Amino acid sequence: MNLQNEGSIELSGNPVSRANEDEAVQYQKRLSVIILNQIERKRSKRKSTIIQSSKHKAFEDSRVTRVYFERYRVLEQGRFWIICATLVLVVLEYEVSFLHQLTDTYDNEIKILLYLIMILSIVTIIMTFIAYLAELEFKKRSLSIPKASNIFQTNLIFLLFLETIILLPCPTPYTMEFKIFYTQRYSDQIRFYYINEILTFIMLFRSLLILNIAFKFSDFYSNRVNRLCRIYSVDFGPHFIFKVAIREHPYKTICGLFCIGLFIFSYQLEISERSLLRTEQEVMSYNFKNSLWVCMITIFTVGYGDIYPLTDLGRFSMTLGLFYGVALTSLFTAILYSDLQPFTSEMRSITLLDKANLKISIKQLAQKAILNLFKLQSYFQKNRQKNIQRNPAIRQRVSFINGILQKSENMRRNYRTIDTEDIITMGERRFQEMTHFFFEYYEMLEQMQQQQELLEDLDTPRIQSIQRSHTVTSASLEIKSKDDQYFEELIDSQSENPQLMKFHDEE
Repeated sequence: MNLQNEGSIELSGNPVSRANEDEAVQYQKRLSVIILNQIERKRSKRKSTIIQSSKHKAFEDSRVTRVYFERYRVLEQGRFWIICATLVLVVLEYEVSFLHQLTDTYDNEIKILLYLIMILSIVTIIMTFIAYLAELEFKKRSLSIPKASNIFQTNLIFLLFLETIILLPCPTPYTMEFKIFYTQRYSDQIRFYYINEILTFIMLFRSLLILNIAFKFSDFYSNRVNRLCRIYSVDFGPHFIFKVAIREHPYKTICGLFCIGLFIFSYQLEISERSLLRTEQEVMSYNFKNSLWVCMITIFTVGYGDIYPLTDLGRFSMTLGLFYGVALTSLFTAILYSDLQPFTSEMRSITLLDKANLKISIKQLAQKAILNLFKLQSYFQKNRQKNIQRNPAIRQRVSFINGILQKSENMRRNYRTIDTEDIITMGERRFQEMTHFFFEYYEMLEQMQQQQELLEDLDTPRIQSIQRSHTVTSASLEIKSKDDQYFEELIDSQSENPQLMKFHDEE
């Protein structure tokens, strides 16, 4: 700065020198700012981590998305085990409260279980919100949705709302003594449900959330599969994973669906029918096998009718089980049908086997026809009668031979119609043949065009010379060339001209 001030004092008398000095100072300031910005960028690149990158990228970073995806899976795993623990505590609390409803024992233990169930339900709801926010962030990082969008602008809000509704109902210690009364069917007795029993009935639907989360821990639910789905604009989620699981592991998936459905609807039927067992004698004679048997025959759409639900809530539960069973049975039938369908190689083997069997049948029919013709010929030789056509035995044998020939003709037609190729393979082969023919015709046309161009190039000077020698004008209309005069004389083969059919090139 001192040097600059001295220079300005020395050049104070020249205004042009002062202007050049000001431009140099401004240029130096700009250059220093650019250098400082570059230094800051280098420092930010060194300090930036995988997740906090200072450089905006237009493409997905697989390392970043893998980190967010694993964080989302960890949250889902925690939510899975919390829901499982909550269901175990609910079943334990309901069994203890039902068995000891007449003696008023274990009240403190039941309240402790109810508090634990309520706390775990609240924790599950909070983890559900956090898990959906983690999934939203993962989709942003994987560029599945815009980075400026929130959860209300995506389809995640509907799934979050649905899971929250399923997670809200749970038995609490504050609703232990509340009851709902109703009239028993066929006997008009006054019965009741505890509020906690109804809440336990609804809470069992959380088992479907366990099934939904379990699909997310399969081998097909990964960040790599998400990128592949995004290439083909496929919605990556549990629905897609369920389809893949049904395709890759059909029977394991069906067994899992059956076990979950059997647990939900059998225990719901048990809760519904236990309202009829409020006396000590009825409690002691109760058997859980009845509810399990009714649920099993309902899911498999059999319904023997030996045991059936008596309460409206039990009928509602079995109605849901019936719809579930119809869907499960249809899915099992479709899987079994697809597994029993032969492959292309198997279909060709079956077709060849059918052809071989038809050949054997045609040979057997030919043998029968020849044998009957031989018998008919021998009969003619032995019995030389005039009215052979009126003999009923001959007519019967002739009709039998005609039937054999008709059967053999039908078998020949069937033999010709049998093909070793399926429809798709046949169509592909026909299209390949048509494409090959089109290419051959195209090459032929190209060769013809090249030959035509070559002939035109060779005949151009000859054609021009002919046009010059045979150019007809108004002054020479009556002049004929030597060739024209010669060909006019060749009228027929009986001409007296001695030069007939002799070509001379004399001038």
